[in-house]
Amino acid sequence: MDPRLNAFRADLADERLRGRVDATRYVTGQEATVTAGLAPVRREPTPDAPLDTFYQFGEAVLVFETGADFAWCQSLFDGYVGYVDARHIAPGPAPAPTHFVATMGSFRYAESDLRSPVVDFVPRHSAVVAAETGLVTRGTEYARLDPGGFIPLSCLSPERPRSPGHAAAAERYLGCPYLWGGKSFLGIDCSGLVQNAFRDLGATVLRDTDMQRDTIGIAVAITSIDDLRRGDLIYIPGHVLIHAGEGAVIHADGGTMMVRRDHLAALMDARGWSFGDFCVRRPP
Repeated sequence: MDPRLNAFRADLADERLRGRVDATRYVTGQEATVTAGLAPVRREPTPDAPLDTFYQFGEAVLVFETGADFAWCQSLFDGYVGYVDARHIAPGPAPAPTHFVATMGSFRYAESDLRSPVVDFVPRHSAVVAAETGLVTRGTEYARLDPGGFIPLSCLSPERPRSPGHAAAAERYLGCPYLWGGKSFLGIDCSGLVQNAFRDLGATVLRDTDMQRDTIGIAVAITSIDDLRRGDLIYIPGHVLIHAGEGAVIHADGGTMMVRRDHLAALMDARGWSFGDFCVRRPP
């Protein structure tokens, strides 16, 4: 049983896992909402523990344990389990959103003024509650958020943001910095890029490359670049690339530390890859 997707330890486990895992105690997860734009999710309840992913503003989670500094949670978006700063969550069910961040992200300001202090960065897809609109400063309209802060209304939409396909969605991130565990315009890794791209289609896929490789679409055998279609996902151990068509791929590359478009043939030659190294998944 994968501890990334199931909350269990020797001393404590999710009540839903009773009879499937051994633990000293079982608890029912309590609903809560992420209140930070990007809440780091760590493997252990210490600030220097390995970073695995991020929860984002408005995301619903289940909380199984809360300490002085960290809460042990599971995302209700993609199921990822980990420890987040206890200050980054608020108890209670996530409120019904009025809007979603439809740009690549927006800064949240202390006041309805772009010259006021920045409180946070709120990434694309974040679900927000606009408690008040019509707040205009120097021609820019702002929304006051619940639980606080202000975002330009032009960055929000009543509908979730969409792209015509996941390859097109991935192209939105070209040039973004690479960040291990990242999944936003401020920093993203290869599987985070895939997850965010599918989110633009209204689809939720799992977080890490090995999870995606085993669950997205169907496996297809290829022997040449000509066998690939736009949108095919190319997995090698620890990495994933999205075929963009005409022999190009888009990927969050840890070698050059950015999201980039590369010619697959040249990349294979430079890195010593062969078609035998690839596991290709073709989404429906």
